[in-house]
Amino acid sequence: MTYSPQGPVPDKRSLQNNAIILIVVGFLCGGTLPAIFGIIALVQMETDPFSAQKMNKIGWIIFWVMLGLIVLGVILYVVFMVLIFGVAALPLLMGG
Repeated sequence: MTYSPQGPVPDKRSLQNNAIILIVVGFLCGGTLPAIFGIIALVQMETDPFSAQKMNKIGWIIFWVMLGLIVLGVILYVVFMVLIFGVAALPLLMGG
């Protein structure tokens, strides 16, 4: 026994545009995982738009999480380098 999803059918044009943007941005910035979800959403758009919409949302969530981790990694790298160079330059600043 299967149940049809409740709610209006997603707009296929906006779903297609969103999936294509996710594919491009995923490959350029967020790695391959968000782009794979975008490809799955694009393939499922005609047969199951609700599943395609879900894959698109999951792909965007993964993209933003990965982008946040990348930004956090860059910030930690900069802080680490400032500390390392600060400790290395401390004897020179203290005159010894």
